[in-house]
Amino acid sequence: MQASGKVSVSILAGNIVGLRGALPNGTDWYVFKGIPYAEPPVGPLRFKPPVELTTLGADPLECFTDGPSSYSDDTRFKRMSEDCLYLNVYSPQLQPKTPLPVMVWIHGGGFYSGTGDSALYEPPYLVQQGAVVVCINYRLGPLGFLSLPAAGIAGNMGLKDQRMSFRWVQQNIDRFGGDPNNVTIFGESAGGASVHLHYLSEGSRKYFHKAIAQSGTAFNEWVWQRDAPARARKLARLLGAADDSDDAVLATLMSVSAETMTAAQNRSMNERDQTVLVRFPFTPVIEPSGDEDAIITEHPSRAMERVFLKDIPLMLGSTNDEGLVLWTLLSEKLSRFESDPTLLIPATLAVSSEEDVRYASEAIASFFFHNRPVSVETMRSITTVLGDNLNTFPGYVATELHARYQRAPLYMYIFSHQGELNKYREEMKVPSDQIGACHADDLYYLFSSSLYNTDAVQDHTETGRFREYFCNLWVNFARFGNPHATIVDWTPVERVTGDESATHFYPAAMNIKDIGDCKMTTDFFYERFQFWKNLYDKFNGTHLMPKVE
Repeated sequence: MQASGKVSVSILAGNIVGLRGALPNGTDWYVFKGIPYAEPPVGPLRFKPPVELTTLGADPLECFTDGPSSYSDDTRFKRMSEDCLYLNVYSPQLQPKTPLPVMVWIHGGGFYSGTGDSALYEPPYLVQQGAVVVCINYRLGPLGFLSLPAAGIAGNMGLKDQRMSFRWVQQNIDRFGGDPNNVTIFGESAGGASVHLHYLSEGSRKYFHKAIAQSGTAFNEWVWQRDAPARARKLARLLGAADDSDDAVLATLMSVSAETMTAAQNRSMNERDQTVLVRFPFTPVIEPSGDEDAIITEHPSRAMERVFLKDIPLMLGSTNDEGLVLWTLLSEKLSRFESDPTLLIPATLAVSSEEDVRYASEAIASFFFHNRPVSVETMRSITTVLGDNLNTFPGYVATELHARYQRAPLYMYIFSHQGELNKYREEMKVPSDQIGACHADDLYYLFSSSLYNTDAVQDHTETGRFREYFCNLWVNFARFGNPHATIVDWTPVERVTGDESATHFYPAAMNIKDIGDCKMTTDFFYERFQFWKNLYDKFNGTHLMPKVE
């Protein structure tokens, strides 16, 4: 780009320079990459909540390239660092007549991998619809989520990074044409769960006005870290700690390199957890109460019962076949499930005795497999069970709790579109005869990615038109707090009042299938929901109280 393509903006911490470029429709956009939003969380700041950045390292700071991502085992990104608290801002107009809606994207990856890097998440089609989009990095793995309160490490550092980025948006986004009084946080998978956790946290809610949780909530079994202190001590031992004392553990964790620590994290889980298909070692925890910057200090079901200071419209949903994403992984690990069908029992089901485990296992076999064995022939049944456990059922639990206790409108959806940008189906080699949108298949209708070559899809094609439609839908929700400017007959989930509706609750959701073919449905998942509900009622007392710790 020529020098004339450079553009300067003054933010609270100093001056930055970005680049002017062209959107797909030929209009301008302004791109600022690698803006630091907190002090680097290194040295004595490791494992600490993020610290506000008061001055930039250079004036002006050139923001032409993505900041480093947090360490993970994703080999596609060469620039990883413990110094990873950077964000990108994309704006269609720096000085619009009316401030523009702001959308802050939280990437997924199990709190274990992923990045907000523009190679994965570039938002030209969202920006083209008139939104200012912010994509953030946050600390992952042990750096972001190790928790050992006895040694002064509360946990949830990665969620606190996200909150710090929201605060940065409040202080600075008007300089990019964004409206600090109209901010939507949105995310997918662990990003969706993050959104929902902030939704349940008064300390975060003051920074945003709408929220979209895609395939992730506070109730998904992979969200909650089990036995966090034991895991922290085991990691320290793997890294050479002399003993399990707080001092020895802390000294080791503070002295090893971030890269070494991240590389060892999987071995901190017990053998059983290492055999489960989807289990991440360091993820959110319920923090000790009394910690002033805590994200969540109680069971999420309890948090959902609270009356918050303001009502925040929420959009929440999943794809219509979440578990299909596991097809290839499952093919490789099928023997585990053949020899141990108890791996199909959800982690949030409170089974304690061997008898409980046998009962639950047989109930699942009977309902989903009609008592056929776990095998290549029943792969689709396995992915269905795993998809329900990992994503679909928790979404319905979150929805029901919301309908009971929250006044804010909740718009529920099922994403069932299948087109050329269902990139996860493609990457996970789902056979073409297995119909359905799998986990993360919605992502590349919102974002562009050089890694997934999304630009190969032309705007005038069927897939290109659906991409525009889907971005229009998301931005209209961000703009208005409802989706009606795009889909007029999308009704919010009905609130639950009295006991009669309480026992028969089942929400209507919008099936997002195609332009002109989006309808409300109550059929999707109904029978499976009743099955899981009954199973949880038996072991947990209620399906609305999943076991999270």
